[in-house]
Amino acid sequence: MAVDRLCGADASFFKATVATVATTSGTMAAGSFYKIATISGTTTFPTGYVVGDIFLGDAAKSFSVGNSAYLLTSIQAIDASFFKIDFAADEIEVTVLADSNKKYRKGKNDVSGTVEGINFISEMSKAGSFLNRFLRTASATSANVVTALNAQVASDLYGVFYLNDDTTTGEIQTFMVAQIEFYGYSLGAAIGDAQSWSSNIRLIGADPIVYFKTN
Repeated sequence: MAVDRLCGADASFFKATVATVATTSGTMAAGSFYKIATISGTTTFPTGYVVGDIFLGDAAKSFSVGNSAYLLTSIQAIDASFFKIDFAADEIEVTVLADSNKKYRKGKNDVSGTVEGINFISEMSKAGSFLNRFLRTASATSANVVTALNAQVASDLYGVFYLNDDTTTGEIQTFMVAQIEFYGYSLGAAIGDAQSWSSNIRLIGADPIVYFKTN
């Protein structure tokens, strides 16, 4: 029976980068994520999708110059232990003298969030790690030979937020893919505590779509 009431153990968080060149030919890779580059008609991308949206790859659909997209490459952020996305909107008062009660209009949506994790040496040392988005990192041998110097990463970052990541037949995978920016990281230690980090995040790209995919 498919999971309906979700808990924390159902979730996972992946980080993704986007290709620099759009795919303009061939078929889509089923289940991959694509950032739409061009749209012509509704044969490839259904009505409602716009340039910049994230589209779920459908092996029955083909790319062309008029219907092209950038492939996203994702990898699980195994050092992440928590994420939260908050949705809010301004309450704009529009009361006039003739009103008996105050009147309000809803303003623009505001989306913010938090991602937290544990510092893993194996993850921190990788090129493109969360740490590497704030500092350069270097690897060296026991002979003190530097084998790699990773420049600070400034490329676009996407988050794949799974509320249910179960791929079992009959389960409904539930996820949101969004371009995000990290605004924090932490290095430090305290006796009796895991070395952890926390970052506020903001959505900076196209408005995200929440997908419900039946396996």
